[in-house]
Amino acid sequence: MEFKLSPETYVLLFKTVFAITAGLLIGLEREHRKKAELFAGIRTFPLISLLGMLSGLIFDKYWDGILYFTFGAVVLLAVINYYLEYEKDIGSTTEIATFIAFIIGILIYYEHYYIAAFLSVATTGLLALKRTLESFAKNISEEDLFAILKFALVTVVIYPLLPDKNYGPFDAINPKNIWEMVVLVSIIDFTAYIILRLKGTKTLWLTGIVGGMISSTAVSYELSKLSKRFKAVTYSALFGIVLAWLVMNFRVLFLSGAINPQVMVSLLIPMLILSVLYIVMMGYIYKKNKQAISQSSQQEIPFSNPFQISSALQFGIIYGAVIFATKALQHFYGTKGVYIASFLSGIIDVDAITLSLSNLAKTGNIETIIAAKAIIIAVVSNSIFKYLYIAIFGNSELIKNMTAFAVVTVIFGLVFLLVF
Repeated sequence: MEFKLSPETYVLLFKTVFAITAGLLIGLEREHRKKAELFAGIRTFPLISLLGMLSGLIFDKYWDGILYFTFGAVVLLAVINYYLEYEKDIGSTTEIATFIAFIIGILIYYEHYYIAAFLSVATTGLLALKRTLESFAKNISEEDLFAILKFALVTVVIYPLLPDKNYGPFDAINPKNIWEMVVLVSIIDFTAYIILRLKGTKTLWLTGIVGGMISSTAVSYELSKLSKRFKAVTYSALFGIVLAWLVMNFRVLFLSGAINPQVMVSLLIPMLILSVLYIVMMGYIYKKNKQAISQSSQQEIPFSNPFQISSALQFGIIYGAVIFATKALQHFYGTKGVYIASFLSGIIDVDAITLSLSNLAKTGNIETIIAAKAIIIAVVSNSIFKYLYIAIFGNSELIKNMTAFAVVTVIFGLVFLLVF
């Protein structure tokens, strides 16, 4: 009798190997973690996943009551083991992992391969990061916890509830669209907050880089005040401010690219040129004042939690107002209205106008080059406004050096508008 394998058999063999591999991954971590004899390890977990896959096969082809028997047996074994080890206070992590391994096997049978692989990796990661996660949980502050909850509220809870419909004059207000931008900027802010919590603000230049992800205007304000209080940190404050301005340039590219890559392409060369000019000027200042800089002290600045729900709501209001103003001015004044709106909104915030104009260009309401020019106008007006903070709150040396950066930014903006 000839021995042949049907295509169905090959698929079943693949599922078998997949189930064993998925369970092996989890079991490897459990075996590595425990030194003593344990309920389930590198051999048991592959068998549990395989049992789940075979249970799915029998349920599908032969007997629909098999899952009650097999999953019930796994639960019973886990419960017995939990009570046997209850006095040792080992916990129930391994027992819960066995349930997941069994479910992974079922998912593999029903060809949910990606979900099964993702669960295998995620489960193994959570198990392997036990010490890191426990240390994080123990060291987390109440402020950190509230920041996480606020971030979840903004990104997960509120967004699905908002209507995706245009309201108001000029159909300018779309709640879901506005909140998408709030979520996008909140992700950036929350990422920056995590970096601040993990790395701290050990140097002013690091404050500039991380703070620039949050608000280059806030960095300009805070470091200017610090330079007036402590003259020794003048150049550290200077580099921190310029780095925040640099980060803002790249943030503009990122935000425009996230909404409309064509706008980002139009902005790429000019924003890179401006950034290179900043870097060259910083290098010249550093070389000229190397001795004074080496003697400057580095001080930490106590940043409070930058992720505030009020800030997210404020941004949503600004973004909605910018959208409305842009469409209204465009309706009455055409292209000139867009430029006026860009200059005015840039005084307050660059992110909102960048997102607004990128979205308007994406939907065809304005041309891509007009959106790019308007964003450059917003960058220039925002730089002028930040310079006013520096001129008011900074010391004379900081003002003198930052005047050069402000002038270069304004000249660059004018050249870009004239050439393009």
